[in-house]
Amino acid sequence: MAPTLGVEEEYLLVDKTTGRPVPAGATTVTELSDADFQRELSPAQAEFATPVCTGLDQLRQQLLRGRHTLAQAARRHGALLIATGTPPLGRPGPPPVTHTPRYRQMVETYGALTDDQGVCGCHVHVGVPDLEHAVQASNQLRPWLPALLLLGANSPFFDGHDTGHASWRTTMWARWPATGIPPHFRSTSEYEAHVSRLVETGVILDAGMVYWYVRPSTHAPTVEVRVADVPATVEETVLQAALTRALVTTALELGRPTPCVPNAVLLSACQQAALAGLEGQCLDPFTGSPAPGWALVDTLLAHVRPALTVLGDLDVVLRCLAWLRAHGGGAARQRAALRAHGNLRAVVDFLAAATTGDRASPVRT
Repeated sequence: MAPTLGVEEEYLLVDKTTGRPVPAGATTVTELSDADFQRELSPAQAEFATPVCTGLDQLRQQLLRGRHTLAQAARRHGALLIATGTPPLGRPGPPPVTHTPRYRQMVETYGALTDDQGVCGCHVHVGVPDLEHAVQASNQLRPWLPALLLLGANSPFFDGHDTGHASWRTTMWARWPATGIPPHFRSTSEYEAHVSRLVETGVILDAGMVYWYVRPSTHAPTVEVRVADVPATVEETVLQAALTRALVTTALELGRPTPCVPNAVLLSACQQAALAGLEGQCLDPFTGSPAPGWALVDTLLAHVRPALTVLGDLDVVLRCLAWLRAHGGGAARQRAALRAHGNLRAVVDFLAAATTGDRASPVRT
């Protein structure tokens, strides 16, 4: 049986006139009265978590439901819902943050780190039997994180200017403790001891603040990959989910081990991916040499192609990758929208349309 899937997506709510973040997240989520929708650290954010899904078609429909439901509710509060890693116009902070005890404790503990943390990611969950398998899968997925980051880079603009990065969210989020590339753990007990030390020493408040790009989930029997910005389109999120599930299947079921790449190399590869984007020059984590971004993706595809075939997901992945080759990744498309319209307010409208599928997105059947 194919592993189950689930996705959590974070979105920004922006004023429909100015395009700047507005604190409409709490009222929008409260109005919906649905546990699948949650508030986030910034009151200008909202999150949607899909139910557990068995296949990509079901996942796609759930993501469309979540985005459309939130977008409609946001419009009733004078806001637009946009799927992007950072706000093109304005800033989401500084506090006040969403009023929950945990978020207040984060502000008290980490101070200015909570400023401007209205950044939006995509978290893919793949079902595994137990913690031991989650740790094993996390180890095996580490070298593939730069390629997944490239495919999910969707935050070139922040506070009214081009950051020069494809994923500025990655750079902003890296300021938090326990982020980035996780260690390679030799056992489940070593993983548990490491997380316990982080909590006991006050580095993080609880295990939920382990923000590594891949980790065993703290609330479900899954391995969670959280390296990508929230994609502009549903189909790009489906691509992230398909590739992640194929990586887990390759690691746990097909017996194709991945070399253990040093953390320093993986960190540099992720930093370069966040800077250069899919169309740029990146760092191949396996060779340590410069390589085009698409070369990293091609290596990933070759690695997981047998699993994609077994899972029945290969055609979906190939269609989306072909569309991205023709139209560019999320960051490139945002910049193209700016060139076409001449202002970032138009980019916000472009994102709002893409978020709910009202603009061109990868062809699907």
